[in-house]
Amino acid sequence: MSWKSPASNRPLLVRRHWIDIAALTVLSVGALCFNARATLAPRNPERGVAVVFAPWTSPETAMTLTDQAGVRFVRFGGYGFIAVVTADDHDYPARALASGAWLVADPQLVAACLVAFGTKTGQI
Repeated sequence: MSWKSPASNRPLLVRRHWIDIAALTVLSVGALCFNARATLAPRNPERGVAVVFAPWTSPETAMTLTDQAGVRFVRFGGYGFIAVVTADDHDYPARALASGAWLVADPQLVAACLVAFGTKTGQI
């Protein structure tokens, strides 16, 4: 019977611990993104759509990417990378995602989420 000292296994256990943390983080972020896209999707795009781009997107770029045919720009959200628009058809959310948006959501739901995080909601 061969006995190994606990110190010889230490680097392997530490590496395994970090692999577990990384895998759990990736799965959690993926589940959060999937859940956000499924539950925050606008049910009636004609009444308004909040288009969320990457946080480093400038307001000018966000406005340019959201301003397409059949869309009327309403205002920016609580941040410059969130644009609120009204669409003439139900196909706009798919076009917005194809143009680089991270999330297309109902503006009222986004405002409710921002209240939970203590962000001012008068602008959404």
